[in-house]
Amino acid sequence: MTGNPHRPQLASELQALLGALRGKIRRYVWLEGLSAAVAWLGAAFWTSLAIDWLFEPPPVVRQIVLATALGGLAWVLFALVARRALVPLRDASMAMLFERRFPQFRDSLLTSVELAGRGAVAGDCDPVLLGRTCALAEASARGVRAREVLDPRPLGRRAAAALALAVSVGLFATMRPDLLSVWARRSFALSDELWPRRTWLEIEGFEGGAAKIARGADLDVRARASVRVPPVPQVLEIRYREGGGRARKPMNREGTADPEKDCSQEFSYTFRSVLAPIAFDLVGGDAIPLNLRIEVVDNPTIVEMILDCQYPKYMDRPARAFPFAGVMQFPVGSRITLRARANKDLVRVTVDSAFESPPQPAQVVRPEDPSDLRSFRYALGPLRKDATLLLSLHDADGIKSREPVRVTLAAVEDRRPEFSVQLRGIGSAITPLARLPAMGRVTDDYGIARVWFERAVDKAPPAESPIASPAASATELVLDGSVLDVRELGLKPGQKLQVCLKAADRCELGSGPNVGTSDRWQLDVVTPDQLRSILQARELVLRQRFEVVVKEVGDTRDTLARVDLGARPADGAAKPPRAAAKGAEPEDKPADEEQLSPERQLAQRRLQVQWAAQNSVKNGQETLGVAEAIGEIREELVNNRIDTEELKARLESGIADPLRRIAREMFPELDRRLDRLQADLADTARGPQARTQAIQQTDAILLAMREVLGRMIELEDFNEAVELLRSIIQAQERVNVQTKERQKQRLRDLRE
Repeated sequence: MTGNPHRPQLASELQALLGALRGKIRRYVWLEGLSAAVAWLGAAFWTSLAIDWLFEPPPVVRQIVLATALGGLAWVLFALVARRALVPLRDASMAMLFERRFPQFRDSLLTSVELAGRGAVAGDCDPVLLGRTCALAEASARGVRAREVLDPRPLGRRAAAALALAVSVGLFATMRPDLLSVWARRSFALSDELWPRRTWLEIEGFEGGAAKIARGADLDVRARASVRVPPVPQVLEIRYREGGGRARKPMNREGTADPEKDCSQEFSYTFRSVLAPIAFDLVGGDAIPLNLRIEVVDNPTIVEMILDCQYPKYMDRPARAFPFAGVMQFPVGSRITLRARANKDLVRVTVDSAFESPPQPAQVVRPEDPSDLRSFRYALGPLRKDATLLLSLHDADGIKSREPVRVTLAAVEDRRPEFSVQLRGIGSAITPLARLPAMGRVTDDYGIARVWFERAVDKAPPAESPIASPAASATELVLDGSVLDVRELGLKPGQKLQVCLKAADRCELGSGPNVGTSDRWQLDVVTPDQLRSILQARELVLRQRFEVVVKEVGDTRDTLARVDLGARPADGAAKPPRAAAKGAEPEDKPADEEQLSPERQLAQRRLQVQWAAQNSVKNGQETLGVAEAIGEIREELVNNRIDTEELKARLESGIADPLRRIAREMFPELDRRLDRLQADLADTARGPQARTQAIQQTDAILLAMREVLGRMIELEDFNEAVELLRSIIQAQERVNVQTKERQKQRLRDLRE
């Protein structure tokens, strides 16, 4: 055969089948996309409603939620509807779907569509075979339905979800149109209208949503939930940021409110030691979350305090200002004014008096200067007793000082004048002609008004003898030469005189001046002869004491002479003594001492020198004591007016002064030489020389002491001679009295 073969055509039944599948796919795409859009809108509605209901976010958050919902809807319509609906659906694609769904086609439908549908020309394929393929595809298409190619279940699920969401939204709009309208106004109009509540909460102390607290203090948060609007929340939560995260703390439920008796259920929570600002929400039930703030401010405290003291007038002291430091002491009767400055502006200061009985009402002090609200003053009355003030500061932030400032004022009583005096040169016995000199000082804390002698003879009432009236505000008076002349009292031997000194201060408070008293001295009044006998007995005792001292110095000299420094003493003294107990002369060393080691011998020598040094110090002090006692005897003679120039010279220049020179000059020189000897004991060259110098000084002391001892014996002889002469004079006076009596008796006899 010649010519072009006949080109097979796709049967109309097959074209209709392919077209039907194409239409079903496009309807499927539209239905699926619209279902997804409806489901998205339903989900977006409920999500935005939940967010808005639970959190009531600000408008900007609601704008973000609305924009997200609209953006999601646009994406669903584009991705699931527009983009898929515009995709071209070719016959070959439809044929491939049929081939996959219905195996009986065995690629005949796809081959027919590909070759016959595109108009294949001769040479591409065999027309006869193509015709057979088309016939086979047409035969296989009998009984095939386009709807069987697509799975309706996914579309059904999407449609059911969309329907359920749409129905739920419809039911919500039907049942609660008021809530839907609130949602619409809040979501689309961005209204600030709040959702209706069933729970009503109220919190105390947060005016304007904020409360101020002192740094480091605790804050008690107290909230109330109304029981008139049930249900009452079981739990209230405080939500705040802590450590970079959010923290939730339940409030403490205080009991259980009774709706018939109580108006509200109370809750509490305590923020401990708040150091930084805190923002928190109070959440409970469906109540509006309360956005609250805790602002931390400085605790009001006093940074400077001055106490102005105005002393009582009698003290004659200028007013002074004292910086506050702990317990402040002020004299009784002082007027105290407290001046203080705080670290913040103050509204008032409450002043309480602690330990008052009965308790006194608190006083309120306010800043005086409107331009300086940090400073205040508080004046106390005259200080009569110890006082403790508690200052509570209330600042402009409404903060009260955590602890009151304690101001303790100690009232110091005006004490009596104090004496440190003695009767100089007076013993326990005096003559009727004596003079009593008082030596020492009188002191008072705020001023001495006058000083006087108080004297009493036997049991007679005491009398006064003025001494001095010091200058105003003088707190010390030195008594040097203040004398009570006993001669003016007309005393008789055998009487007793009681004497003391008294002083009064300038106190004008209470019962008047305070009077201080010195030691009381009780003096026996004796005759001059009796007093001389007493003094001579004391002098004899002193001479015996001095003789003991002279003997001890001689023992010290002998001990130094026996110190063996490698060469025998020139005077052939005995061997060096052995160590003895403290205060006693060392004993002679044993016969075998020469066999002792050099170290032991050196230790024994050092012990001997130390014993001598101790004796030197003791003897010097005892010598000085004898000298002072002799001087006191001389002063008693002078003060009792029974002295003579010769006796005073013997006692002073002959005994007391030489003894003082021995004690103050010669004994210290001996101590220095003994120190050198102790340092040179191990030196065979300098040791003997140092020992010789110490012995020489001891000899000089002995010589001087024996001279004084001789004068003391001479004085005793002199006193005995004076006493003998005094006894002769007294005997002569008695003979004269007896002679006169006899003459008078003879005259009476002659008259008779």
